[in-house]
Amino acid sequence: MPRTTLAHIHSFKDLVRYLEQELHWPLQEYELDDLSFEYEPEELGLKEKEAARVKSIRQLRPLGDGQPWGIFFVEFEQKKLPVTVMRRILAHLSLKKRASANKADRRSWEKEDLLFITSFGAKDHPELAFAHFREREGELPTLNVLGWDEEDTPLKLEAVTGTLKQHLAWPADAGDRDAWRQQWRQAFTLRHRETIATAKDLSEELAKLARNIRDRILTALRFETEQGPLTKLMKAFQATLVHDLDEAGFADMYAQTIAYGLLSARIVDPQHRTADDFAAHMRTNPFLKELMETFLKAGGRKGKAGGPGIDFDELGVADVVDLLDQANMQAVVRDFGNRNPQEDPVIHFYEHFLAAYDKKQKLDRGVFYTPLPVVRFIVKGVDDQLRTEFGLEDGLADTTTWGQLAERRKDLKIPKGVTPDQDFVQVLDPATGTGTFLVEVIGLIHQNMVAKWRKQGHGEKKIGELWNAYVPAHLLPRLHGFELMMAPYAIAHLKIGLKLYETGYRFGSEQRARIYLTNSLEQ
Repeated sequence: MPRTTLAHIHSFKDLVRYLEQELHWPLQEYELDDLSFEYEPEELGLKEKEAARVKSIRQLRPLGDGQPWGIFFVEFEQKKLPVTVMRRILAHLSLKKRASANKADRRSWEKEDLLFITSFGAKDHPELAFAHFREREGELPTLNVLGWDEEDTPLKLEAVTGTLKQHLAWPADAGDRDAWRQQWRQAFTLRHRETIATAKDLSEELAKLARNIRDRILTALRFETEQGPLTKLMKAFQATLVHDLDEAGFADMYAQTIAYGLLSARIVDPQHRTADDFAAHMRTNPFLKELMETFLKAGGRKGKAGGPGIDFDELGVADVVDLLDQANMQAVVRDFGNRNPQEDPVIHFYEHFLAAYDKKQKLDRGVFYTPLPVVRFIVKGVDDQLRTEFGLEDGLADTTTWGQLAERRKDLKIPKGVTPDQDFVQVLDPATGTGTFLVEVIGLIHQNMVAKWRKQGHGEKKIGELWNAYVPAHLLPRLHGFELMMAPYAIAHLKIGLKLYETGYRFGSEQRARIYLTNSLEQ
């Protein structure tokens, strides 16, 4: 029997198969119809209006002596998980004894000993979630969920699968009820809707702190001498990177680099760390890593050996570190590339950030983005043209060199400055923004190469090895992007790193995404 994955669960039967195969719940002893008994909504105290939202409620029969958990399957008619209805069901099951001929099976539970498996959303694309209420003194029970649907990204599905197998597998010792309770409760760390709320709140809070850093940098520059650490750093940037950089522009660059640099590093390494450690984890971008280290050095700690005497707390950098330490970064990461496939949540994150940070800057710099469906159409069109017009069978993934193509096409002249062994297909986005085009190119190339390798008869393990060899040799060297603004530049590196991770690629210590902070309109 083929194994069931989360993306293939569409029915109660599929779910039972997954629980049995992957989480080792002892369900094989029962026929499907005997696994559960059904409740009418009215039996659980639901009023007529609430009952209309419920398609079915079933309790999974106890699967062993002394099982502490009451497990219920609840299927809803509506698109969103109705928390008020769930609270009503919880109150009835946890506070009242059922008047039943089979009291051994139908009883009440402690609130935290109830596990709900819910289904809601569109009929052809349901969303499923394990749900659990956590009780806190003096507060309403909090609904925590672990959910997914078939349109979730591989990164999201991988994370949910890992949590399910780690925490909601059937316990090896079902007799240890306290250990069983603790194991299953640990699966639920995320409040219902916290993923979206946290991402939006994080962008807005990050913007406030970045604005605070920018203002403090401007104040520090006004009081520094020509030999002050920030003034010297600004002059170095004027000489080597942005010739017309003024104090306001430098303060803006510093603030956005700190904000998004620390965010990127925090995502790469989710352990709580100080600002001193963050830059060391920016493996995909040596320039951004060096820039972060330089900025952090210029904003060192008073009294620290070698420090320039500007306290992190005075600049507000420590506030960003505290914010990122307290945020649920796993939820934010899963939200990147998730939910609506026609939108880019990372762009929404940045747009929320920029609206709170500086609305005028968005208009002045022309910060507007190509919709994702348009990006996909353009990238697919270029891929098709390379196949049909140039005979490159792998399209954007093709590694044919100029010399090889010139041999096949006698009318093709190798341009001056190009060597015959250079790859013919190069990808350049001169105003890359947050890297949407480059991320789409990576996705299409991965899709095409995996299909090619499968056709050649390779298994999944071998395909993973081939991809990890292809990326540093033939993908990263051909991808290029230019960006003027610091925050989109940092986000582009973040998105490309996440996309490559999603495909199964792992960065080596010296590899990088070739995106450059520069003005592509300057000569």
